[in-house]
Order: sequence, then structure tokens, then C-alpha cells
Amino acid sequence: MRHRFSGLILVLAFAVGAPAHAQFLTTDARQVGMGGLTLHRGGDLIRYNPAYRSVPGREGGAKAKLTIPIPLGLIQFFHDHPISQLGDDPMFNPDSAGFDPFAIANFVLHPPLFLEIKRPHTPANDVEFTIGKNELIIDLGRAQLLVPSDEFGFGGQSRMLDPGFGFKGFRVSLMGWMAQEVGLTLGDTLRRLLKEGQPATPNTRYNLLADATGQFGFAPSLSFSGKVIGDTVQALYFGAAVRRYLGTAYGHVNGDAGFITSDTLFASPGPVEDVNARVSYSRVGNSSGTGVGVDVGFVFVSGPVEFGLGVNDIGATLTWPDTRVDTVYWDAAGDSIVSALVVNHVETQTELALSYIANVALVLGTGTTVGGNILYNGRRTEIHVGGEQRLGPLALRGGVSRDGRKRMQFGFGGGLYFGAISLDVGFATHSTFLSDERGITMATSVSIY
Repeated sequence: MRHRFSGLILVLAFAVGAPAHAQFLTTDARQVGMGGLTLHRGGDLIRYNPAYRSVPGREGGAKAKLTIPIPLGLIQFFHDHPISQLGDDPMFNPDSAGFDPFAIANFVLHPPLFLEIKRPHTPANDVEFTIGKNELIIDLGRAQLLVPSDEFGFGGQSRMLDPGFGFKGFRVSLMGWMAQEVGLTLGDTLRRLLKEGQPATPNTRYNLLADATGQFGFAPSLSFSGKVIGDTVQALYFGAAVRRYLGTAYGHVNGDAGFITSDTLFASPGPVEDVNARVSYSRVGNSSGTGVGVDVGFVFVSGPVEFGLGVNDIGATLTWPDTRVDTVYWDAAGDSIVSALVVNHVETQTELALSYIANVALVLGTGTTVGGNILYNGRRTEIHVGGEQRLGPLALRGGVSRDGRKRMQFGFGGGLYFGAISLDVGFATHSTFLSDERGITMATSVSIY
């Protein structure tokens, strides 16, 4: 039973933590130090607003040509967990008394690229099991707060690389993309078992409902960005990109999985696995899913003030012409999961979630730049407000944000410029660990301008 409940805890941990972690997957210590805000006309601004490709960088605040992280966290991690001993490391071995599913979830949700200055207390191994021949009570302790009462999940789209070439504002590129949408709901009996600590009962089904979609592929793109009207003091910039989405593979699962206890909880045979789902998919090598999506963006600059708005994947609906639909169930006789064809070679449509960014910035003659943005991507909305003060070769930074879990976070840091190179450090709080407490991360990087 240990492995089964460890797996359930991992599922809960990933789904609860995933919406909050994306904002700190940046390698730029400047952005970390401003609470996740981009003020240098790069990063999230270019990702979500195609007009920013044509907006020139500010004097003294140009976007970096290259940012190189200094992975102090990885050095510390591999000192504590040597690569040669990972196979026997208690942290990753379910058979070890030191195995902790919360630690695994934290490791994935918050990769140790940077140093953890303050590591918050997590639920960890305060889980208690009361076990008898016909008795099972699971006390998750503080982790009960993580057990949701309603549907929970995560989603969004990642754009991986976008190599291309351009001329006079036009650009041709090939973008890799991946999208996922996951919704999970605990069955009533499982929720009461985990959240309320009710004893397990014989002849009872404990299950988890799932509705998940994943798809990935490539997208040849044609984009344009340029100044619509104005001069060096006041100008309006426009950008747009038309993407021909070519889906490489797609999968959708709708159903539930769990187990049914026997007449006596820990008698032989033990609980019976129970899986009942419908799966539709198009494998790699099948006909591609195809569709067209449009990105549009505007940037208005008037002296020291700047406004921007970008919207992605307008009308992005993909048609998969060769989809197979299977029913999946647990074969008790064969003690395995089996599938049976329902229908083959059918057409299926999927949508890519709309995303947007709205931002504002104010640049003062004293070397002060302040701003904020609202970023929506899939299921989560993040808000960032921050600023930077330049004092000769020194830059001081700070910011606040509201993360995907609707919690306030704080950042501060600085940078030292040596000509076209800056050495930057940023500190930021986070709640990506599975705890009500905040942790503090220290990021370090080198930027080349």
C-alpha cells in the first residue's frame, strides 16, 4: 500500500504546485530580482507581444544579447546527491525509509538551478499510517491542506526555440511548441480518506478522475513588426505573426483510476486495481494535426511612458484527421491494463489556449525605470510590479508579484556593469514548495549586451 499512496501524494503535489512555478523558470537574475518582471524589452515581452521585436532598447537598459546563468544551486545539489550514487540515493528510492514524495515533487517543480537561501518547512514525512489487519487511517498532517475539494490541475503552452531570419521587419521562423491541459478530481471516498482522515473501509472504491490533453509539434511562422507612426520621442509599433501549426502527436484521456478494497483490508488478495478510461490519440508518424493561429501586439511609446498589449494564438484550432479512440480498463485476470479499439481513423479537433500580456513602464531621467504587467497563460494569471535604479555602473532592483496561486511574492537584487557585460544577482520569495511558508531563492547570472 505504501507505493500506491506515495503515488497519490505525488499526483496531488504536482497538480497543486505546477501552476505557481513557471515564473521562476528564468535564467535571468535581473528578472528574478524584480519579482519576475521584465523591464528590458525582452523575455516575456517578446514572447507574448510580437511588436517588441521592432522596439529599440532603451539607453542604458538594452535587452541582453545573451544571458548565462551561474548554477550555484546545481553545484550544491550534486554535492549532496552525487551523480554516481543517484541510483542508491534515498531521496529517489521508493524502498528507502528516507524516500519522500514531497521532496521529489519539490525537486521537479523548483529545479535546483539557483541556491535556496531559505528552504521552508514542507509536509515531508509527517504522514502517519495507522495499519491493522482490517484498519487503515492516513493522517497527512499539514499536508491535508494540499488535498483539494474540487477539480484541480494545470495547463498552458510552451514555445521551444524559434530560429529564423528576417528582412525589413518581416521574419520567417520555425517554432517548436507543446501544450497541455490537465484536470483532476478526487473521488468522494478518496477525498475523505486523505483530507478528513476517515478510516478506509472494506469493499470500497477509491478513485481519481482525470481529463487531460497533451499535444506538441512545429509551427512555420511568418511575422512582421515595425513602427506604424511616430518619431524617436513618440511612436506606435505593431507586430503580428501567422503560425501554421503542424501537430506531431496528440493524446487525450478521460476517465478514472483507483482500487477497490477487499473484504479484509490487508488480507490476500489485496486491493483490486480498477481503471476505466477512454483514450484518443494520434501517434508520431500519423497525419499531422493542422491549424492556423495568429499573434498580434501593440506598443505605444510617448517620451518616458510605454504601454504594450500582446495576444497569442487567436483562432488556433488544430484538426487531427487520423485519430484512434480506445477504451482502457484493468484486466483482473491478466493483472494488467489493457485497451480495446472503439473507432479508428476519425477526425478530432483541439484548441490552443489564448494567452496575453499587458504591460506599462515609466523611465525617468534619474536612471529610474518602473513598471508592471499582467500575464495570462492557460489556467494562471500572474501580476508583476517592479523597478530598477541605475547609479553609474551599479543597478539596484526590486519588485512584488502575485503568483499563480494568488500569493504575494517579493524580489530584490542588483547588478554591476563592466562595459558590455553585467554581473547580476537576484533574490526572490516563492511558494513553489508545497508549504504555506515562503522560500527564498538566490539567482546569479552574467549578461552580454
